[in-house]
Amino acid sequence: MNKMKTILLGLFCLLSIISKAQPGKIIDKVIAMVDNNIILHSDIENQMELLGYKPEEREEGRCQLLDQMLVNKLLVAQAIKDSIPMSEEEVEDELDRKVNYYVNMAGSTEAFESYYNKSIDQIKDDFREDIKDQLLAGRMRNKIVGELTVTPSEVRDFFFKIPSDSLPFFNTEFEVSQIVIDAQISDFQKEYARKTTSDLRDRLLAGESFELLASLYSQDPGSAENGGELGMVPRGTFVKEFDAAAYKLKKDEVSEIVETQFGFHILQLIERRGDLINIRHILIKPKSVSNDLIKARNILDTVKLKVLKLHKDSLTFLQAVNKYSEDELSKSAGGRLINKENGGTIIESKDMDPTVLFIVDTMKVGAISDPVPYMKEDGTQGYRILRLDSKTPPHKANLEQDYDKLQNATKSNKENEEILKWIRKNGRKSYIMIAPEYNNCSNLNNWLTN
Repeated sequence: MNKMKTILLGLFCLLSIISKAQPGKIIDKVIAMVDNNIILHSDIENQMELLGYKPEEREEGRCQLLDQMLVNKLLVAQAIKDSIPMSEEEVEDELDRKVNYYVNMAGSTEAFESYYNKSIDQIKDDFREDIKDQLLAGRMRNKIVGELTVTPSEVRDFFFKIPSDSLPFFNTEFEVSQIVIDAQISDFQKEYARKTTSDLRDRLLAGESFELLASLYSQDPGSAENGGELGMVPRGTFVKEFDAAAYKLKKDEVSEIVETQFGFHILQLIERRGDLINIRHILIKPKSVSNDLIKARNILDTVKLKVLKLHKDSLTFLQAVNKYSEDELSKSAGGRLINKENGGTIIESKDMDPTVLFIVDTMKVGAISDPVPYMKEDGTQGYRILRLDSKTPPHKANLEQDYDKLQNATKSNKENEEILKWIRKNGRKSYIMIAPEYNNCSNLNNWLTN
């Protein structure tokens, strides 16, 4: 172990000397080690950039990030010793998911690449090993805490240890269910949309600008203002019909008309790099007319009567959801609206769609609304009825109303304590080094005293 420490310390010194060879320009530098796993200055800075830390947050942020990285390195080292499996495909899938998330946050691939002054491929190269380590660390963490449970007495003990003035305050919370009926588009409207798309394709083939026609006529608001360009994305990003057509195109080639659930498209390939592709498109959507919407509303009027037992063919609300609703996400949750923040069904008033909040805020629990107009994210129009399943007024956290939340918090706290015990035990068996410039990070003291 002493020989290993000497070798690693020598490497640290060598890299530190190299980093100081050019005053004012840090090439890179080792700032911490866990056995033979190093953490570089660039690792911290890349994460700072990716997470968008503000200048005034960076000093404390570096301390927090280094603590997390030290934990991860220790978990990864044990995962490797325990031969926890991890395939390249899993790493690439997670890497694609993360990059796509940040591209969406930036608004476009170009904006993301411009912000970091690197291509998507270079950014992926920077973070591939980090992603692999995160996945391995997560699996090792699950191995350590996977069997932990909490008892009701532990939840109560956790709650009563929280000072009264530190109890969280919850806004009004709702649980709401819906049944959605889409307006059925007539064959005439479909044919009209197809004809419009065909006319635009003829103009493209005659030499008119794709970008100009997309900005003038495309009904995809997210791309029309960019001349129809969708940005560099991996295979599988689009629906299968769109994806299949896109990957058959040659550079600058204009596709045949492609029909998807969203409408009719014309595609043009801008660039392809392996499984990454940049496409511009024009979308023309068949429009619902008033008669189609009236039919959807009439169906829901009848469904509501059935649920209220005012029709000869009565149904429970859940039976009506399963039989009629055309919104797959809420249907899979028994009709419940899903909280986009956490995937649950309890939604705070501040997180609820304002149009839904306006309707349910004055309803009694168990009441069902009249059919109201509804437009899905893909532009599909229709009607829906809403049922208020529960409503919790604003309040300080308490055991009666917030047991599930407190149970999750208790379990999370217990898991963190278990991880800390594991770190203290395994940290003593490992060589830990932290660069002197992090001596002011009080949260790192435990690492130096192991």
